Amino acid sequence: MTNLMTTKEAAEYLKLKYVTLCKLAQRRRIPASKVGGDWRFRKDLLDDWLAKRARVVEGNVLVVDDDPGIVEMLSEVISRNGFKVVGVESGEQALEKLEKQHFDLIFLDLVLPGMSGVEALATIKERDKKAVVVIVTGYGDGSIAMEAMSLGPLFLIRKPFRIDDIVEVLNLLVARRSLRRSAKAFGGGVG
Repeated sequence: MTNLMTTKEAAEYLKLKYVTLCKLAQRRRIPASKVGGDWRFRKDLLDDWLAKRARVVEGNVLVVDDDPGIVEMLSEVISRNGFKVVGVESGEQALEKLEKQHFDLIFLDLVLPGMSGVEALATIKERDKKAVVVIVTGYGDGSIAMEAMSLGPLFLIRKPFRIDDIVEVLNLLVARRSLRRSAKAFGGGVG
């Protein structure tokens, strides 16, 4: 691989979706240059960007799933992408954590012991209408998922999911926060 990469090569190198990488480049969240009408990426600059990003904590994420294997796997992926992670196995535990700490993003399973994910989501939204929640469930087409979607989560990701799905959500959160900071700096507001 040469030092100068196309968008496709850089996306493969960074393990990002092509569209996600283009959005990051357009928003100046990743080092890139426009050559003609296409983005180009220098490998050495991407490596520096990755190293700096590994040192910066992008935010706090709560993972709520009754499967300890899923909590562990999601926690590893999320922390590898620069976020601090707290994992819990029930809706009640999630609400306890939310009383003590703000989370920039919450990954929430719908089928949980005790309080259901839908009940937890409703309580989370009552306490913080702007809470950013991603539903992670094996029941993407059922009435439970439809009820949860009516409460306004950011996304619904079906199990089994791909690591790329999680990374894309994290990148979108970072881009969204960056856009809000830019809008505030220029005196505007972004929803």
